[in-house]
Amino acid sequence: MKKKYFGTDGIRGKFGEFPIVKDFFFKLALSLKKTKKETKKILIGKDTRVSGDYIESSLRDGFKHINVECDFIGIVSTPMISFYTKFFEYDFGIMISASHNPYYDNGIKIFNKNGEKLLDEEEKNIEKNFDKINLTPKFSETKLSYKSFDYKYYKNSIIKKFKKINLSGIKVLIDCANGSVYKLAPMFFRELGCKVICYSNKPNGKNINKNCGATFPERLSRLTKKNKVDVGLSFDGDADRVVIADENGSIIDGDKTLAIICKYNKENSTPFDKIVSTKMSNLAFRNFIKKLKVKLTLSNVGDRYVIKKMKENKSKLGGEPSGHIVFSDNGYCGDGILTAMYIINILKNSKTKLSMLSESLYNKNYQNLVNVRTKKDPDFVLKTINIKKIKKKLKFDNKKTDLLIRKSGTENLIRIMAQSYEKSWVDKSIKEIVNAIKKVDE
Repeated sequence: MKKKYFGTDGIRGKFGEFPIVKDFFFKLALSLKKTKKETKKILIGKDTRVSGDYIESSLRDGFKHINVECDFIGIVSTPMISFYTKFFEYDFGIMISASHNPYYDNGIKIFNKNGEKLLDEEEKNIEKNFDKINLTPKFSETKLSYKSFDYKYYKNSIIKKFKKINLSGIKVLIDCANGSVYKLAPMFFRELGCKVICYSNKPNGKNINKNCGATFPERLSRLTKKNKVDVGLSFDGDADRVVIADENGSIIDGDKTLAIICKYNKENSTPFDKIVSTKMSNLAFRNFIKKLKVKLTLSNVGDRYVIKKMKENKSKLGGEPSGHIVFSDNGYCGDGILTAMYIINILKNSKTKLSMLSESLYNKNYQNLVNVRTKKDPDFVLKTINIKKIKKKLKFDNKKTDLLIRKSGTENLIRIMAQSYEKSWVDKSIKEIVNAIKKVDE
């Protein structure tokens, strides 16, 4: 059975349009309780979107209706919600965020008592119970009260993973995306000795991800080079991922981030013997990991599917080219700050430039990603296109070429990714598929 409300990363959409409306979140609170009857205590955080307040109050009123206690902790990152849910033994953790989407979108991510995202079957059960609820929500005008947690609990959970930390002398540029870590990220790295230059750290409710953050790597590249720093960091709105730039402004994507970590740990007798990446990963990256004698498993796109494979394979490390990196010993949640900490620590200990660490790995195959917005349902379009026929026409060879066509799990788009040793094959492939989509979508 296909899910109705949940996508690959929670529930997400335009605020004011179903399901991102107050009535929905009121009833969602009731359906969580119906799904897990022993639910007594919920932790709720949010990013900096102006609509976060409305969703908070809706959830509060819904949980109050069924006598479930809620603690609201205001603006935090998604990995912090994951961490605090487990650390303080909440039944569920809820993060109000639409991640990298524009401010007019919003949504939620739900975590279980272990700080892990819910399984597909659990989300389906919540939806099933939701559809059985038949009542008119009643809302209160009472102001929310917020609970404060010392962020050092979270900070210590990260730094204890490293032996000796001395990051003094490292110059870091941070693009906070006007999102959830606009205070946290600069403070975290300054406390560890870094000299920090900060951008996009003045949220106003409407500027989250606006021409900044992880979805604008070209900005990170320009600012990193301009400010002559050792490393540039660009977070998305809820900071569960990070995009990294070296001192020259060259972007280090999730593939190369995984490769740097794997190589360093192998050389320092703490190897990751099994890792997970997605079908979006670069062919050159896959070959490099093979040469390191590290077992690589490919998952579907989306950090929840990376995590699923990590659990199945008992892998301690996994990630996506987009910058979601997951360390299982930190709980199964991507964490941009933890990922950045790994890279900066390696940079410090290696006593070399980040560009040298990155460029010594491999040369990427030519790879291009194109998003096509359709008027018709993307599922209908994809079912109509004869992908096998297109691949045959393009002389697809999965050893030398790669082609991925999929519906976005977070937006109403079809994503096309092609890669090869030959740029001409990539360009030809994408053009062929875009034309096929447009023909069906007329």
